[in-house]
Amino acid sequence: MIDSHCHLTGEEFASDRSEVIERAMAMGVETLLSVACHPDEYTGLLAFLESYPSFYGAFGIHPEVAALCPSEEELAAYFTHPRLVGIGETGLDYHYTPETAKQQQESFQRHINVAYRLKKPLVIHSREAEADTIALLKEAERGGLLAYGGVLHCFTGSDALAEQALSLGLFLSVSGVISFRNAHELRQVFQHIPLDRLLVETDAPYLAPTPYRGRRNEPAFIVQTATVLADLKGVSVDEMSRQTSSNFNKLFLKRGVEHED
Repeated sequence: MIDSHCHLTGEEFASDRSEVIERAMAMGVETLLSVACHPDEYTGLLAFLESYPSFYGAFGIHPEVAALCPSEEELAAYFTHPRLVGIGETGLDYHYTPETAKQQQESFQRHINVAYRLKKPLVIHSREAEADTIALLKEAERGGLLAYGGVLHCFTGSDALAEQALSLGLFLSVSGVISFRNAHELRQVFQHIPLDRLLVETDAPYLAPTPYRGRRNEPAFIVQTATVLADLKGVSVDEMSRQTSSNFNKLFLKRGVEHED
């Protein structure tokens, strides 16, 4: 099983990171993508990748700190490590700072351009910004800039956003939110998403699935999310693990090897 999005280099894991990883491995998580979203996190992400050679990383400037996004040349220069396989998370988030919408859009566009230049997929964040997210992605697709794909991570959007993302060739990633008691509409959305376009993630330390809701999330809990998704799609957990792991490989590693959970 693969945790396609977590934040293991954060301070929340500073005291017991190795134990967290051991628990994940014991639950069948054989690899993961750890994401850094702030320039200050970059050095720690590189050190993490050196310590864990079977893990992967992504780097970008989160939309909430879009003002820190460097030029395209400077952003591209971060991608020197061979296991930095994704660009982001980037995107749009109007929940807290809608007044920075233009700045966020400019940052998102730089990430799109760099992803195309470096032939890497995008890790996309979208919150309360569906129309602008789709507009920028459609513009990028018309210009051929989505050639290397991407994923809408921690997808909690509408049917309309899901349909648009699928039409652009993007993947959708399921987080622990799908297990929440009040997530009826989100579960309905995922009923219509093809298996070959799904990823699973924890977004650890955030959004722990039921029955761990309210606790610090960690990669071992990916099993709960995968189980809910498997039940929803009418397949076994083993099949969900194989399919989502294959999808991860196709998107980030450009190969179709299926991982056993």
